[in-house]
Amino acid sequence: MDDEIIYSIVGIITLIFVIMGALRGKSSQEPKTKEQKRAEIVAAYKLELQESLDPLSSNKDAKIAKKTSLLKKFSDELSRNIFFDKNEIRDIILELAR
Repeated sequence: MDDEIIYSIVGIITLIFVIMGALRGKSSQEPKTKEQKRAEIVAAYKLELQESLDPLSSNKDAKIAKKTSLLKKFSDELSRNIFFDKNEIRDIILELAR
C-alpha cells in the first residue's frame, strides 16, 4: 500500500510539471497586430504577382491575362478576409494593378 501512495504522488508531481511546462511554452509568443497581419498579406500578394508575371515578360497579352486573373483571385480572397473592408480592398487591388 505504501508503494501505491508513493507512485501516485510521484505521478501527480510529474503531471504538474508537464502541465506547467506546456503552459509556459505557449505564453512566449506575441500575437501579431492587425496592421502587421495586413502588411504581411499584402506583401505576399505582391510577391506572388511578381513571381507569376516575371516569366511572361516577353508576351504582353499573356501577361495582361495572367495579371487580370490574379487580381480577381486576390480580390475574392480579400473580400473573405476579416482584416479588410471594401474600400481597403479596392485600394490594395489598385496598388497591385500598377
